[in-house]
Amino acid sequence: MSLISMAWRNIMIRKIQTIITLIIIAVGVALTLSTLIMASGLKEGIVEASKPYGMIVGSKGSANQLVFNTIFLMDTPLGNLPLSFYESLKTDERVKQAVPFALGDSYKGYRLVGTTGEFFELRSKPSDPPYFQLLEGSFFEHPFEAVIGHKAAEATGLQIGDTFRSGHGVVQALEDDDSHAQHPYTVVGILDKTNAPADLGIYVSMESYWISHDQMEGLEEHEEVAHEELEELEELEEHDEQEEEQGVTAVLVNPYGYIGLMQLYNEINNGNQAQAVFPGQVLAKVFDMMGNGELVLQYISYVVIGMAALTIFLSLYSSTLERRRSIAILRTLGARRKSIFAIVMLESFLVVSFGSLIGLALSYVVSAGITSVISGQSTIAIALTFSWDHISVISIVCLIGIIAGIIPAILAYRTEVVRNLNSV
Repeated sequence: MSLISMAWRNIMIRKIQTIITLIIIAVGVALTLSTLIMASGLKEGIVEASKPYGMIVGSKGSANQLVFNTIFLMDTPLGNLPLSFYESLKTDERVKQAVPFALGDSYKGYRLVGTTGEFFELRSKPSDPPYFQLLEGSFFEHPFEAVIGHKAAEATGLQIGDTFRSGHGVVQALEDDDSHAQHPYTVVGILDKTNAPADLGIYVSMESYWISHDQMEGLEEHEEVAHEELEELEELEEHDEQEEEQGVTAVLVNPYGYIGLMQLYNEINNGNQAQAVFPGQVLAKVFDMMGNGELVLQYISYVVIGMAALTIFLSLYSSTLERRRSIAILRTLGARRKSIFAIVMLESFLVVSFGSLIGLALSYVVSAGITSVISGQSTIAIALTFSWDHISVISIVCLIGIIAGIIPAILAYRTEVVRNLNSV
């Protein structure tokens, strides 16, 4: 009988102890690896989703709130910037592209994003194709035409040619909201899947947003406004000029060069009206906060793995004490001390190896389940990718398990034949 066969037989004799040990090892490994997998995948997904966005300008307030509201369509919008501020950015000689955003309305819980056609021309890199591609239909050309994000279209059931009425507020109730009943939208396009939060948006022209909120200033300056809409705008201009200007919620600024970018960044942040943020800097702070939670989970997993090592040690130690007579008999039959030592070490290695493999498989199952929930709610694509760090974790766990088996193996190695044969 080979040494591995003898080690396996000994493991099977103590099934309950072995199963408990396997469970503890698997849980420790699964907790460690799933934390690494999800943290890495989530970071990559968030970074990927923010790639088309450069410097974001918004009202003074929380930078996190500005980024998450604009890019991830989460949280409540900050106060609006005046239209004059947006126009000054748009005409600044250092600015290549200024894309406005107006948020505050929703349909069945999916946010309307007022913007311009330049939004659909955004690219992750200048050499890349536009980030947003149409699945069907066309981009909006007139007020009250809407382009639906892929996930929003699936969830709401909206199709090309359908009409809907938005409601005020970023979390609209499922029941009808008549606050914008006089301005129904018509779906003219559906975006292809981006696996990013942009899939949750419903995109309309700035003119649509301004008309529905009785905003007049600057509307006639935009192109392709139909005659009927112009008449409506002229009527709106007769409203009280004292009414508060609603403006834009945020502006995405893409400059011509780095020097101009930093000049704008400093000028805006030194002023009293707005703030400029780089999504990458904000997300780095978010990742730091995530890292604290990740660290806590890792510490917990280390404790579990330590418990597994202790369990292996106690199991092998008690087993060795119980098998002293059997070991003595093996010695009288010609088994060498080294063989006895190797059998106990193999028992430790086999248990910790199987437990680690079970933990590896379990980590991907758990990660897949959790990430599917996160992706379903945020549409952030979280990739479950293999990393050599996973092998490193398993190797460390196996090493700990082997170390835990050294003392029982030494005890078996030193078993005295005569004393244990006579101690019946």
